Amino acid sequence: MRDLLQSRRISLIVLLVAAALFVVAAWLRGRAVPSAGKRAADPHPELFVEEMACPRRGGILEDGRRSEELALLRSDRYAYDPRDGVRAVQRYQEAEACYRAAGATNDVVRVRLSLAALTARVNTDYAAARLNLVNALEQDRWSDALREIHRLLLLTEHLRRHEYVEWLKKIIGRVAARASTAV
Repeated sequence: MRDLLQSRRISLIVLLVAAALFVVAAWLRGRAVPSAGKRAADPHPELFVEEMACPRRGGILEDGRRSEELALLRSDRYAYDPRDGVRAVQRYQEAEACYRAAGATNDVVRVRLSLAALTARVNTDYAAARLNLVNALEQDRWSDALREIHRLLLLTEHLRRHEYVEWLKKIIGRVAARASTAV
């Protein structure tokens, strides 16, 4: 008798836990699907897919040094303008191509290290801005969403037509309107 009572309690507990899990799963499924106007286009474009060639303006080493210097200047400005981070990566790529063409191995290694560090930083900031945008849209934080859209548009300005960039351009007006009326 005691075993039967114990067995029924366990069955009841398992049934209650299963029902609770079902309710929680249904609730999470409903929350996880943002409205169509808030859903980000997927997938996002990669920022650095094209390799840059050495710009032929003079001597190859001179062109490499000029591109590297421009990369350093742009990377210093990246904190103020996201486009400068993207431009700095492109100039580092140019410098690497020039140094490689000139056979300047030490310069190639030095530039590759700077290029890898800056590329990782820009890509990390890009990923963070995308995540911040999704969170802001899901939580109706319109001013935050607008700030992230602007940042993402600056980071992707160099890209040709892409679904994600078009989606950002499409929603910016609605988000700006909601940000202006939000308290």
